[in-house]
Amino acid sequence: MTPEILASDALGAATRASLWRLWRSAFDDFGDHDGAHAFGDLHALVREGSEVVAHASVVPRTVLIGTEAWAVGYVEAVAVAPERQRRRLGSAVMTALQDRLPGRYPVAMLATGEHGFYEQLGWERWRGPAYVVRDGVRVRCAEDDDALMALRLPGSDGLDLTAPVTCEDRPGDAW
Repeated sequence: MTPEILASDALGAATRASLWRLWRSAFDDFGDHDGAHAFGDLHALVREGSEVVAHASVVPRTVLIGTEAWAVGYVEAVAVAPERQRRRLGSAVMTALQDRLPGRYPVAMLATGEHGFYEQLGWERWRGPAYVVRDGVRVRCAEDDDALMALRLPGSDGLDLTAPVTCEDRPGDAW
């Protein structure tokens, strides 16, 4: 199956409802904030009939890497329907999405517990410490150190995966 690529504003109500069904079936603790984080730029999705069975999205975020602000394509809500897993649908939506990132962002990032899956797609583990800015204060987020990964894209020259990385806080998971 070839994934569709759609902008967030091109997703109709039926597709959005199908996405929520997918996310709630694929994740134990997927809340309203998690879903809200998935909208803002592009979506790669695979449908079977009217149902979305695989999805990945990217949203723009500004992330401080060391002391430099980077425009980052942040990958969100990567999911495959439980009954469709192990059929390469996750790889298909991620590959389709990654193919659209060069020229849009110099680097992509995500947070995951599934490092091996993303490493096979060219992602690298972030090795520097993670922080979040909450109420104007930079706060250490050691619990996110092992979750962060980056994908180098054209324009990422000088990207230091050992540098401290900082994002703005947001409702739900900051990273």
